[in-house]
Amino acid sequence: MRKIFNTGSSVTIEEFSSLRINGPYTLLKLGPDFAMIKSGDYMIEASGEDLIVETLSEEVAVFSFASIKAMHVTTEEDRGGKHRA
Repeated sequence: MRKIFNTGSSVTIEEFSSLRINGPYTLLKLGPDFAMIKSGDYMIEASGEDLIVETLSEEVAVFSFASIKAMHVTTEEDRGGKHRA
């Protein structure tokens, strides 16, 4: 299927237990309780309890936890300064 509109990327936290990424991304690391994703110029690190990968397709990823314990968003320019969500 061909894209008609380029809507960019979005990252959504749903009910403090799911992380949903729409748009182009790269899965960097995945563990039993964490996921590291690169989307555009941003690196997103999420950790929590009991990670379940619900969707992992070309432009959609959904990671669910029993609860998200921490989420860090950093830019490629500034890996030292983290934006906490």
